[in-house]
Amino acid sequence: MNLNVEYKGIEKKFYELSQAIVSEAGYYLYDMEYIKGSKTLRVYIMNKETNTAVIEDCVAVDRAFSEPMESADWIPDDIVLEVSSPGMFRKIKTREHFDLSKGQRILVELNKKFGDLFQGENFDKKTANTKKVLCVLNDVGDDYIEVNLDSDFDLKLNLNDINKVALEPEV
Repeated sequence: MNLNVEYKGIEKKFYELSQAIVSEAGYYLYDMEYIKGSKTLRVYIMNKETNTAVIEDCVAVDRAFSEPMESADWIPDDIVLEVSSPGMFRKIKTREHFDLSKGQRILVELNKKFGDLFQGENFDKKTANTKKVLCVLNDVGDDYIEVNLDSDFDLKLNLNDINKVALEPEV
């Protein structure tokens, strides 16, 4: 897992445009993705005070995109704009996402079985054979995350051993 997301080409232009518009509207740009095949720009926003976005927030940001989308000549005419909250079970992909998620429950999907990463530890068979681990995020370093497993066991997971991470709030 690489915490440094770098946009290039048209994605970089969309990121910069999205960052400016969302920030000016008073929100935080949580994530952005441009799907070239369908010419879809997905912008995930949130209010940092509530850690979410309601429909009115999304509508306000959508409207703020209107003028730039019509006037910028580099934007495809048939682009589809989707403005959304990142959701309760949001992906955690960047260092800032991890910083925002400290102390919260996360689901970590590993690229190896848990027991293979921590040989010599006495995990039950189910835990040892799984690639998905539910835990609490304690901290993030340059090449690891520190998590708490079962309220009494802290461990570090190397970012290279992680496929993806998402919030996993109790509902």
